Amino acid sequence: MFKSINKPLFTLSVLFNCAILIGIGSGYWSQPYTIAFILTMVGLQFLSPKFWWTTFLSIISVLLVYIPIFPRITNHGNLEIFIGLFLLFLLVYKFKSITANTFRPKNISYVFRYTLIAVYFMAGFHKLNAGFFSLSETCNLYVSNNLNTLLFGENFKPSLFLIRSSQIITIIVEMLIPFGLLHYKTRKISAWALVLFHFYLTLCGFSNFSALAGFLLAGSLINFNKIEKNYKAFKAVRLYVFFSMLAVLTSFFITRFNLVENTLIRFCNGVIFNLGWLLFFYFLITKTTYKKQKIKPTLLPFIPVLFIILWSGQAYLGLSNSGNLTMFSNLVTEVNRSNHYLIDTQKTKIWGFEENLVTIIKISDKYKWEGAGTLDGYALPLIEFKTQVAKWSQKYEGPIECILIYNGQSIHVDDLKNSQFNDAKWWYPLIHYRRIALDGSNGCSW
Repeated sequence: MFKSINKPLFTLSVLFNCAILIGIGSGYWSQPYTIAFILTMVGLQFLSPKFWWTTFLSIISVLLVYIPIFPRITNHGNLEIFIGLFLLFLLVYKFKSITANTFRPKNISYVFRYTLIAVYFMAGFHKLNAGFFSLSETCNLYVSNNLNTLLFGENFKPSLFLIRSSQIITIIVEMLIPFGLLHYKTRKISAWALVLFHFYLTLCGFSNFSALAGFLLAGSLINFNKIEKNYKAFKAVRLYVFFSMLAVLTSFFITRFNLVENTLIRFCNGVIFNLGWLLFFYFLITKTTYKKQKIKPTLLPFIPVLFIILWSGQAYLGLSNSGNLTMFSNLVTEVNRSNHYLIDTQKTKIWGFEENLVTIIKISDKYKWEGAGTLDGYALPLIEFKTQVAKWSQKYEGPIECILIYNGQSIHVDDLKNSQFNDAKWWYPLIHYRRIALDGSNGCSW
């Protein structure tokens, strides 16, 4: 029933399968059965191109995990949901032509390039704020902390020049360099810059986002007209798959047998993943022919761009400011404390949910924001607080005691489960807000 598909499409299916695998399995195996299933699907593609369709089984399996908690997952996880749903739609809509190997999508490279540019640009755009360019609180320090500690020791403190340089380089890489993919003369150097950027991020523990970026970058580079002659690049796909699988298995064994400190799990995963990353992109970039393409422009590539801008830009309208490419940006979107250089949320906000705050004075440490962030000394928008209370009520037995301030009044709540704060509406979880520090800082958050 299923035949092998052409090498370009097979490569893309493999890379997205690996992106799903790395995305959910680069750290702790919190979903062991799902990860093991996806690992098997990727393994089949390693054995034969005839198993290209296993990517769609991986998509379905990860959607079963992600959709019930959407959008309260990682940034790359949300993107994988959108891309995965689109690919499932494409499979159904073009099933006959795909299985008959007659599917030849036009402008596919442009769709990938414009999508990649939009993702990078919005991630960089959020960083144009006073917090990110702070020399003491910038997320650049947070992102590189574990790697710096490993390489230079716990007492290492980067110079102010190094901090500022890293901030500027980050903005250049995210907001300017991706545009070089649009022109055939600058495509190769732009690709190398992005490959090395993600090589570094992977060592910092972000192989999950790098794997998704690899899928978008490969789609931006592949010459879909002449790629059949590029055998070395496609042999390197198997190396990419092998090291992706090995990286995820390494994370499992490290966790299972407690082989290294927890902070080093993603570093070890990244070191292994980077081997396949460099080998694959070396062959893809060096063996691909970069020539001027004569393709009639269409509106198709701009559809994902518009979607990404709207999804990411909702932070400035008063909606979600987490999980939509705002990761590690130090961005603050409160009306009275907005720190973006270009966007004044006093003028752009339509919804005022974020200004209706609950300030948590005291609560047990086991009750955390999204299961990770402590809440003593933090504030949450009311709808976010109610969302968290609903989660705590399902997860923990017994009363949930809390001292908080709401509407200017100090309130001692004996049990949040039986209070006015436990009436979250169904749509509250769909709007995802970060916790707000009361000391005026705008610390780092994913």
